[in-house]
Amino acid sequence: MVKECQRLPFRIDPFRFAHDAIELESRLPLTQMKRLSAMLYQPAGMITVNLAFAVDVLGVSRLLGRLQVGLDLLCQRCLELMHLDVDTSLALGFARNAAELERIPSELEPVRVEGGQLNLLVLLEDEIMLALPQIPRHAENECSLRHESLNSESPRPQERENPFSALAGLKKSE
Repeated sequence: MVKECQRLPFRIDPFRFAHDAIELESRLPLTQMKRLSAMLYQPAGMITVNLAFAVDVLGVSRLLGRLQVGLDLLCQRCLELMHLDVDTSLALGFARNAAELERIPSELEPVRVEGGQLNLLVLLEDEIMLALPQIPRHAENECSLRHESLNSESPRPQERENPFSALAGLKKSE
């Protein structure tokens, strides 16, 4: 069964969705993702979401999908606006308990579902946040802050007198 919706359901039963082979296509405003929005320079724009739930031949409920979004971040090198296009794929396997977790194939990321319900918005937000670089920054040649090469000659700092040199003189006089 193919189900297209303009608005994603936020609380879902992933096992029922997989059993029913639900497919979702939607666009979601970034402002609905509070943790992600707090990390952005400007939380404007839409996330394109394509999700396909299914049960595989091993009986594992799974979710394959794709998330696409353009994000405005703060470059940590020059502290100016940088745009980052995120295009990440999802390959998740759902389990109710530890025994089911063991059955999930290695190509799927295991997700344990407590109480049979899953917050889809939180799951999608987590996946986008995992796709972000740990330290967002422009490529060196695109950054407005120009760094001098480490190989270039820079003025040497003045050599300071060793504070312990006076002690060396005392030791020799004894």
